[in-house]
Amino acid sequence: MYSAHCRRRKMKKILVSDYDRTFYLNKEGIKKNIEAVEKFRKNGNLFVIATGRSFLDFKKKQYKYHFDYDYVILNHGATILDRKGHILDNNVINNEVVLDIKKDVQDIKTKKQFCCSAKESRVDFLFGNITKIYLEYESQNITTMVNEMINNKYGEYVNSYDAGWNIVETISSKCDKKTAILKIANKEGISKNEIYTIGDGNSDFSMIKEFNGFCMENSVLKLKEYCKDRTKRSVSDFIEDILNEKIK
Repeated sequence: MYSAHCRRRKMKKILVSDYDRTFYLNKEGIKKNIEAVEKFRKNGNLFVIATGRSFLDFKKKQYKYHFDYDYVILNHGATILDRKGHILDNNVINNEVVLDIKKDVQDIKTKKQFCCSAKESRVDFLFGNITKIYLEYESQNITTMVNEMINNKYGEYVNSYDAGWNIVETISSKCDKKTAILKIANKEGISKNEIYTIGDGNSDFSMIKEFNGFCMENSVLKLKEYCKDRTKRSVSDFIEDILNEKIK
């Protein structure tokens, strides 16, 4: 027969946080977030970073700030790795679509352009097994135009995001942050009710809408309008509210 203690045992939770402008705001902020994550994980919970960054770009930040995690979702949901760097899932863009997008944007001047694969960053469009296309422009007007063109023309095959800073990032339509989180939750046997998410950008919308989602105060308008009173100043504040059961 189960004891009262067992009946009151808290369920394992997953916290999923975007990285840029969420987990990292500034040096002091990330220090507090790291301490809060350590406390969260010591309570038997899982911490997941869900970022648009590629593998090498993300690892540079991890090495710099020395934070732990249980899983990382890269390239806006295209790739999932565990804390040891093992690839658990990887979704590539159809190669013909990659080459067609390259043709469509070749006459539009970029500040920077490259592609990513599961663990490689800064590769060419011809590299193969591309998980993300990165395009950076001089103005927001060009960024918006290119983003809309890719979604309108190739929406069956890709999801394209305005990632801020005049950057367009494109991944396979088979993946997003929400889908990646569900795969992790299924692997860990954790219900949707125990999943908490926080972010600030357009690619965070799917995970914030699907789970116990909150957004940062500096979020894009789409998230602010959806979250309304569900905003947080920091990941550390969010963790404290979860642990103190102020969020149901």
